[in-house]
Amino acid sequence: MGRKKPATGGPHRVRRVAFYVRVSTEGQARVQEGSLKNQEQMLASELRRRNTGTPWGRHVGSYVDGGFSGSNTDRPELKRLLADVERGAVDAVFFTELSRLSRSLKDFLNIFEFTQEHNCDLVCLKTEIDTTSPFSNLVVRILMVFAEFEREITADRIKRNAYERSKRGLAYGGFEPFGYRRDLEHKGRLLIDPEEARLVRQVYTTYIRKRSLLEALKSLRAKHDHPRIQKLSRNGIYGILTSRVYIGIREIKNNGTVEEVTGAWKPIITTKTFEQVRDILSGNGPGPRTPRHNYIFSGLIRCAKCGRKLQGKSGKGRSGQPRYYYAHPGRCAEGGLHSIEADDAHRLVEEWLGAIVRDKDRFVDLAENGRTELRRKLRAINRDLKHLDHEDAALRKRLADATTQSLSRAGSATEALREKEADKLLEQLRANEQQTEQLRAEAESLTAIADTSDASLFRDYSERIKRFEKLSSGQKCRRVFDLVQSLTLGEQSLHLELVHPNGRFKPEALSILCDTIPLPGILLLKSKPFLRRLYQDENLSARAIARRIGVGSSTVAVAIHKHGLASETRRDIKRPQHVPFGYDFKNGKHVPNQKEQQVIRTVRQLRSAGLSLRDIAAHLNRKLVATKRGGVWDSALVGRLLGRSPNKPRS
Repeated sequence: MGRKKPATGGPHRVRRVAFYVRVSTEGQARVQEGSLKNQEQMLASELRRRNTGTPWGRHVGSYVDGGFSGSNTDRPELKRLLADVERGAVDAVFFTELSRLSRSLKDFLNIFEFTQEHNCDLVCLKTEIDTTSPFSNLVVRILMVFAEFEREITADRIKRNAYERSKRGLAYGGFEPFGYRRDLEHKGRLLIDPEEARLVRQVYTTYIRKRSLLEALKSLRAKHDHPRIQKLSRNGIYGILTSRVYIGIREIKNNGTVEEVTGAWKPIITTKTFEQVRDILSGNGPGPRTPRHNYIFSGLIRCAKCGRKLQGKSGKGRSGQPRYYYAHPGRCAEGGLHSIEADDAHRLVEEWLGAIVRDKDRFVDLAENGRTELRRKLRAINRDLKHLDHEDAALRKRLADATTQSLSRAGSATEALREKEADKLLEQLRANEQQTEQLRAEAESLTAIADTSDASLFRDYSERIKRFEKLSSGQKCRRVFDLVQSLTLGEQSLHLELVHPNGRFKPEALSILCDTIPLPGILLLKSKPFLRRLYQDENLSARAIARRIGVGSSTVAVAIHKHGLASETRRDIKRPQHVPFGYDFKNGKHVPNQKEQQVIRTVRQLRSAGLSLRDIAAHLNRKLVATKRGGVWDSALVGRLLGRSPNKPRS
């Protein structure tokens, strides 16, 4: 319990007194001359009694919670009262009974400690408790224990009484079932409403004839203009058809079990009709529903240009078929690829995961690249730590000088300024110490990750990936964050980072394994900026674009028209009919293609080693090296390649 603050204003100070009154129901609150007014009148009388002779306190306000339970503190006026106590506007709180303030021992003790901490007294009339004395504090706790015990006993008694009433078949409280009305002379009993009972029978017979909830609903609405029929929904009809109330059965739910007793009302439907409807419902089963698509990477994918998250979305394409995709709101302001088909993203990532598990050499190469990046981060962290050490040394020297000057010139006019400067230096030192601890912890994590062996990494990742592949789509949505750290959708690729298998490390440091997955050409054509750069800036034809990204030229032509690029004016650049192997034609001139230049150098080396033109062609085909037009090599093509000057293409 917080220690009480000393009182101010002398022993006979006039306290600022607040009244707190409460009733549990809105019905009680609406009565003008009811409990709320009685409570406030009793509190005012007590204040007048205490003011007899020496002034004791003055009334500063009443806090009235009408229609709020005392079992919790979620009451607006109580919150306002505690806020006024906290800011020192109230010195004492009057209330008639402990249960008016709280029926929970825990809540009352919290309020009690809060008011004591802010030098505010609690005064209860009926128990004559004043919290200023230790004896009263003890009595408060004892009384609250009994109040809470009484509340639990009352709740248990009400529950037992309700259960016994249910076993006698008496009706529920609340709204009466459709087809019945309350028996005003016998509480808990129902009487059949003839008009509504006829409609209930119509619901059953219509469903038996239509054998469909939706068709039965349409037929009933067309035939009957009764308000309750017009307001019925598909679920409402299902509720009527499955309710055992209509065959005179009262269901009692108790601790997960269901008991059936004879109800205190007459049935509207025969048991035979009810069973017939139940058989039809069980035979039909649930109606057809649109399957929910599982967006495995929703929230993980970000746009490489603007950095916004791509969420799973759905819609219908031009063919009317549903499509599922990842996208962020609106198009990317930076011109990035703002969407990708969900199935394409899932397939690309899952194929990549399967590939690194099957190819250990590729896995080792990726892990080594990740270690190189981690070591670069470690070097940067060590530089920051060294910089912080030098800064701390300079700060300690300045602090020592300021302390020496303060001691030698004590009592001078500048002493306050020197103390303020020393406080700033100490605060900066503490901030540097905190930053140093964070950097050292991060360095330890990165070092531990970088020192993990390739065999251990491969084993751990293989097990995690294989477990992930066996999961269903719904399970993958929940477990993907244990495997994939981030996905970044670029203009031509999808960058993937995997979580480190060791769960001890912080998530933001776990990216030793990462790779860039090239996007298929059909996906690249969806990016208008990418297609404009090839078609307008580089002045490539549809056939040249198709060869570069590996799709058909007709597909590129369709994409050009779809993006409206065909109507834009292109630069008039005379393009040669044939671009030689080893070069690309860009901006009106031949530009070396580095990959093809490397092929040329390999061909010359093989020729110098004594291989024939046919053997060189066979070697290139085995390595899946395509010709300029995407074909296969033969001796004639190799001969023309060797006969060309390595420095300048033929015109």
